[in-house]
Amino acid sequence: MGFEPVHGGCQCVAVRYTLTAPPDEVLHCHCSMCRKAHGALFASFGVYPVATFVLERGESALGDFESSPGSHRMFCSQCGCQLFNRVEKWSNRAFVCLGTLDIGDLPGHDPAVERHIFWESRAPWYDVGDHLAKLEGYGDR
Repeated sequence: MGFEPVHGGCQCVAVRYTLTAPPDEVLHCHCSMCRKAHGALFASFGVYPVATFVLERGESALGDFESSPGSHRMFCSQCGCQLFNRVEKWSNRAFVCLGTLDIGDLPGHDPAVERHIFWESRAPWYDVGDHLAKLEGYGDR
């Protein structure tokens, strides 16, 4: 009983990727940079071992915006879709924007490793309505 690969990509399909394992963590980031980059109240990332993230197509279409020192937001330069983050100090991890998955389900997802981060930066007028841990900054990372 193995893990079935999960596929995703950008809106215009210029960039495609495959994930060959479930996420180690699921993070809902409320920092102002994520809110602005995604145009949403928070951004949800699956944190995967970099070896399980396979860029299938579109490397030349990827744009790279260094939003803070050592943190690179990778996006499709054709449609603008935010796809994943590359963080230099965690170079063994791929932070994949979960909204870019082709499926709504997250196979292998363990709710025990899901949490909100940068809670202190959240939009205060919205109640997320869940019981997940809500941490300042990255928490115990």
